[in-house]
Amino acid sequence: MRFHWPSLHRWAHGLNGKARQCVVVLGAWLAAGLACGHKGQAPSGPVIKKLTLEGTEQISAGTIKEGIATAATGWWWPFAKKQYFDPFTWQSDLRRIERIYQAHGYYQARILSERVKQVKGGVELTANIGEGKPTRIGSLDVQGLEDLPQVQRHKVLDRLGVDPGTVFLEASWESAKNQVRERLRNLGFAEVTFGGRALVDVKTQQASLLIRVELGPRYRFGEIKIDTGQARRIKSVWIWDQVRLAIAEGEVFSDRALAEAQRRVFGMGVFVVAKVAAGPPDKPNQRIPIAVEVREAPLRTLRVGGGVQIDQVRNEARLRLEWSHLDFWGGMRKLTFRAEAGWAFIPSAYAVARDDIAAGARNGPIARSGLQLEQPRFFGRPSLSERSTIELERTLEQSYDSLGGRLSTGVVWQPWSRLSIFATYNLQGNYLNGPVIAGVSAAPLTLGCSNRGNHCFVLLSYLEQILMWDNRDAPLDAHRGYYSSLSFQEGGGPLGGDFAYLRIMPDLRGYLSLGGRDQLTFATRLRVGELFPSSGPSAVVTRLFAGGGVSMRGFSDRRLSPLLLAPAPASTAVTPILLTLPIGGNGSIEGNFEIRYHLTNNLVVAAFLDFGQVTEGYIGVRDVPTLLWALGLGLRYETAIGPIRVDLARRLPWGRLPPLLTIDSVTGAVSPVPYAVNDSCFGLGGSGRGTVVTDSSCVLHLAIGEAF
Repeated sequence: MRFHWPSLHRWAHGLNGKARQCVVVLGAWLAAGLACGHKGQAPSGPVIKKLTLEGTEQISAGTIKEGIATAATGWWWPFAKKQYFDPFTWQSDLRRIERIYQAHGYYQARILSERVKQVKGGVELTANIGEGKPTRIGSLDVQGLEDLPQVQRHKVLDRLGVDPGTVFLEASWESAKNQVRERLRNLGFAEVTFGGRALVDVKTQQASLLIRVELGPRYRFGEIKIDTGQARRIKSVWIWDQVRLAIAEGEVFSDRALAEAQRRVFGMGVFVVAKVAAGPPDKPNQRIPIAVEVREAPLRTLRVGGGVQIDQVRNEARLRLEWSHLDFWGGMRKLTFRAEAGWAFIPSAYAVARDDIAAGARNGPIARSGLQLEQPRFFGRPSLSERSTIELERTLEQSYDSLGGRLSTGVVWQPWSRLSIFATYNLQGNYLNGPVIAGVSAAPLTLGCSNRGNHCFVLLSYLEQILMWDNRDAPLDAHRGYYSSLSFQEGGGPLGGDFAYLRIMPDLRGYLSLGGRDQLTFATRLRVGELFPSSGPSAVVTRLFAGGGVSMRGFSDRRLSPLLLAPAPASTAVTPILLTLPIGGNGSIEGNFEIRYHLTNNLVVAAFLDFGQVTEGYIGVRDVPTLLWALGLGLRYETAIGPIRVDLARRLPWGRLPPLLTIDSVTGAVSPVPYAVNDSCFGLGGSGRGTVVTDSSCVLHLAIGEAF
């Protein structure tokens, strides 16, 4: 049984509006039924070796193949599922191809010819498509908005994506109707009803669009009704406060306000279910009540997990534990204890096992623990909360190791659910051990310390302000939206401490997804840092580093940095073994462009382009031409604990390499050392020229969680 859609549309054009809609819907239903008629049968028939679509100029062959049931057996994967040829499915897919073209505005498209060719081991399928010319929108008529003020009418109709003269796309038409409905609801018309009609004339290749609207009454928000279920540890008045922050008494009804209220209630952090919706309309008073349904989370939670980080200069494994109490001493006080413990190997566990002096092999314990107390409704204000934190940390880096702690107290203000302003005072102390360089005052350069030893104690006293706007759909695995933050640190001066400085760090990220279930995602990030020391050299714990799995992936962890040429601790003065240690800089810029594509529900392939630079002094426009670039591919497997990520990056031969510095053993003078780039890939290929900076131009990263 065959249907010819262009003929069907010509016949439908002569009918009245409702009859024509019925014909189009009936034809789509029949085509879908034919395509699904053989679903569920056991595999039979020859294997499909190849599927070729000819004549696809306006719509890609890949887009068409995604919309049909017939598919070729994959040749690049040895365990690929075999695809079997079914002649009934193939005939249905030929009709479906025409339907796909119609959805994209090509109502004259037809299958010119099709061929099933017997080959060794199966069949090869070919379809030749005549696309025809596109149908364009001739007119758009919206009726029922005459009583709206001009400004509101413009808001409803602005940028609907169905402008006259553009190609008629069914997806854009559906989107336009949904936008009209959403915009009217956000103007208070909670019971708006409307119908949409699209009349397509395949002869003139014109589409006439009509939207007919019945506004109904304009509503305002009424009373708040709260359902807390059986558990009532959290007072209803606290929930009421959060809703009122989003929706003022008597405010014009809108779905946006309901969504803001729901984010605020869920953001209280004490509910496993938080739903804020519109209640039954009160038509006589033109009021809509706000219905809030919440279910409290367990008061105490315990989470245990782990993580690994692997690249060429650092391997580490950690165990993590987090315990929290959501109502500590009542009042929704949240007490959280976090602990991490692990072991780090520099540059790798293999080098440590071999005791590779030339690689500067080191290993040791790493740990971090902290206790945080959060008091919501600070000073009785539902938009304010107070946070106090105490942390202890043991770290092991290439150029130093540290044992330290930090005390912090501050206030978080959330005027909107997506905007947070965090102001804190911090007192931080670190005991630092640096590289051993006999007879040379290396401490100011490596650690920022003023003494002539390779160890010192650093005390920082500083204020910090963080402004954060988070408009992502999911912070840990974002597919759309954007994120921006701006951090200021002001240390020393009247606050005391060993260093006076100002540090500024803006961070911008954006996400856009296309296709069903966000199959294709574009992600980008730009992060800049400026450190302005005003009391001599800056402390290494305040300096800026880049490189690693969550930074510029063309470099290993913290390796995008000014470097210090230093002898390995176990080497001798006669035959010193030289290492290059990252010491950080005062200016940085880094960015990422990434494309993520879902091959399956859990398997994601990614391509990325990263750039970055870290400078001794301040970053400026003059440093943009010196940016270093890297191109790479990645693979992610999504799990319950986050995506397991493997990224392989190759540095491109552009930009200026980080400076390599050395210290004169007699005078203590610091001077730069020229060096060549290691252009091999893990020691393979390249020019083979020797260089003291042995970092490969290829870098492999293994981690859990997205890079950004």
